Amino acid sequence: MKKAILIYYTGTYNTRYLAKKIGEKISGAFNVDYLEVDSHSQPIDLSSFDLIGLGYPIYAFNAPSFFLKYLKRLKFPADKQYFIFKNSGESFALNNASSRKIIRYLKKNHVNRFSEYHFLMPYNIHFKYDDAFISELFEADKKLLEVLHFDILNVHTRSIKSNFIYNLVSKILRIQTFGGYLNSYFYKVDNTKCIDCGMCVRNCPVENIYYKNGHIKFKHHCLMCMRCSFYCPKDAISIGMLKNWKVNGGYDFKMIEQNKGLKEKKFIEKQKGFFYKCYPKTFKEIDKMYNQIISKSD
Repeated sequence: MKKAILIYYTGTYNTRYLAKKIGEKISGAFNVDYLEVDSHSQPIDLSSFDLIGLGYPIYAFNAPSFFLKYLKRLKFPADKQYFIFKNSGESFALNNASSRKIIRYLKKNHVNRFSEYHFLMPYNIHFKYDDAFISELFEADKKLLEVLHFDILNVHTRSIKSNFIYNLVSKILRIQTFGGYLNSYFYKVDNTKCIDCGMCVRNCPVENIYYKNGHIKFKHHCLMCMRCSFYCPKDAISIGMLKNWKVNGGYDFKMIEQNKGLKEKKFIEKQKGFFYKCYPKTFKEIDKMYNQIISKSD
């Protein structure tokens, strides 16, 4: 059987969730390996894999700098099949430009045929998503997953179009890379809440958090992935200048997937503003791609 590897970085585990879903979907045609990139990850030889997926969460309309640094160390054999799977909490067109550096790395290695897919996942900052809406996101993601699966099996390429303006704005917003460094000087832990469970220290993907003299301390190479504050069991971590955007408490994806009642609420139909502007068009675009592959399968 052919071999596939999914190489990805994850902050609050949305990209890990997607990687597992993709792996399960393609497991009938490929033996699937996973590499979750963290501060200990070393470059690997990709020559033995037939299919290579590269996944990441979109940060300020860009791929995380930490993930890009890892990919830059890899050699991408030109004769392999590649795809990019990225995710964000909104479907703004500026997200189209987020893979531009990854695409540059691939083309530098003479890889000219690859696909790209943008999945929708709930926020881990700004505000928490309603479970009913996450259920709708998952329905759209399932359809996009079918599209991805169809493309892989049929060696079909699918691109996400960007343009000069999107690329320029995305490039300017790479200043967010320095935001983690600056913001980390303002991180605080409320010692009246902290129970010294060590979860934040153990789980930081870049080992930015440590103990000193019985207290939680922060170094200054934070990615602003929000994993520490998002999953703190006592909501004890203040994320500096972004404290008013903090979301605490993970999502129960398994429960959301199994709760049939959530699918009947039709959350997006009752919304205005942000949700209404972001998603209906994207849902229609995914439906169009899905219907096209269904017709071809028939």
